[in-house]
Amino acid sequence: MENRHRNIPASLIFFIVQLFLAVGLLQAQTPSGEDNSTEISVTDHNPDIHFENADFDFVKVFKGEKIEHIYKFENRGNETLKIKRVKPSCGCTAVILTNNTIPPGETGEIKATFNTVSYSGRVKKSITVSSNDPDTPRHTLTFSGEIIENVSIKPRNINFGSIHADTQTDKIVTLSIHSQTIPDLKIKKITSSRPFVIASITGEKDGKYTVDVALKDHHEVGRFSGTLTVETNSTKQKTVSISFYGEIEGDITTYPKRIYYGNIVSGKESTQKVFVKMNKGDVKIISTTLSPGYLSIKIDERYEENNPHCLIEMTLPKDAPHGKLNGSLELQTNSNKQPIIKIPITGEVKKD
Repeated sequence: MENRHRNIPASLIFFIVQLFLAVGLLQAQTPSGEDNSTEISVTDHNPDIHFENADFDFVKVFKGEKIEHIYKFENRGNETLKIKRVKPSCGCTAVILTNNTIPPGETGEIKATFNTVSYSGRVKKSITVSSNDPDTPRHTLTFSGEIIENVSIKPRNINFGSIHADTQTDKIVTLSIHSQTIPDLKIKKITSSRPFVIASITGEKDGKYTVDVALKDHHEVGRFSGTLTVETNSTKQKTVSISFYGEIEGDITTYPKRIYYGNIVSGKESTQKVFVKMNKGDVKIISTTLSPGYLSIKIDERYEENNPHCLIEMTLPKDAPHGKLNGSLELQTNSNKQPIIKIPITGEVKKD
């Protein structure tokens, strides 16, 4: 029979044998089931602040009540926790009851107090806690709920605007009684902090009171403000406040009421303006006095029949001396009510 197999070179056989021997030796040197890679174990050493409950819902309270709540926290890290700052938003205060340095595994407390006297309806306030926790350097606590009013007011503020002296004007305020909170809830009386603002109840229907607020017999020129206090028979909301404000115009009105140059760099010129409105056609500016003396003045007088006024420009020169600027613009007029009008001037000139 013919031999169909060819002879295999001896060098090839030798190479294959050496390869298998090398693989077997490598497997024998590597222990079974073990990873020959190198691992480095690193343990973090940090404080870790954790609050038991960061969000507090007081549900419902009556307006005027004070709410207190204690937020409890724990240091779950392996380094000392340091509370750097506790900053509440408006409407509440917050203090740390415990030490502001908390060792690992120890707990602390923050007490928050919220005064509801200035709020109504749904509210949500926050407290920011800053610490040395690297993962949460600032933690936010919340305070939320609904504030119920026995008496609601619309509007809460009365703006009488600008009114000429001896002119009477009226505003209407509506007081709504929520009798579902307190049976037989009533308005007892309304008093004013200023004698020239008078409030009186002019109507009542279905728990809504109509209040007429009148401004009269006020002769003093300038801005005014005050408060109406509404007294009720409620034990929860005994009083309700209504703010009012406005301005009595004289024969002359000036805008602005104060001239402020701000911080001026030496070597720069600056100009400020004052608008002077004549509320009576026969009133005029007779003369002016300006201080300090290095200020210059320019007056544009326009005594038109329908809109008599003056525009006054005061210029601070480039070479004005350094330091605080305290002076005034004084207007001498022919008005019996306002013979002299004095407008303060402030600012500061600084070096380059």
